Amino acid sequence: MPEEVQKRGNRGIEKFDINKLRSSIEKASRETSYSEEKISFLVEEMVSYVMNNISHLQRIDTQSLRTLILNKLDELYPEVAEAWRKYDREVKGRED
Repeated sequence: MPEEVQKRGNRGIEKFDINKLRSSIEKASRETSYSEEKISFLVEEMVSYVMNNISHLQRIDTQSLRTLILNKLDELYPEVAEAWRKYDREVKGRED
């Protein structure tokens, strides 16, 4: 499992926190009409997918992590992917 996350724009390095990953996916999921059961399922499915793909790394950058998550969300849960992007645009001022 990665130990560190390189923040966007070289704003530093922080400790990898699986709970932040889980929370981000859950927040985007809550912007859909999905049931609590479906949200719980998809959060765990996505966390498992991400961890399986990054477990060999010592450090990952936030953009690579975001891309990995959004690509899979686009494939499986496009409503969640759109909610994530909407948050990024409106709150963080990011465009893909």
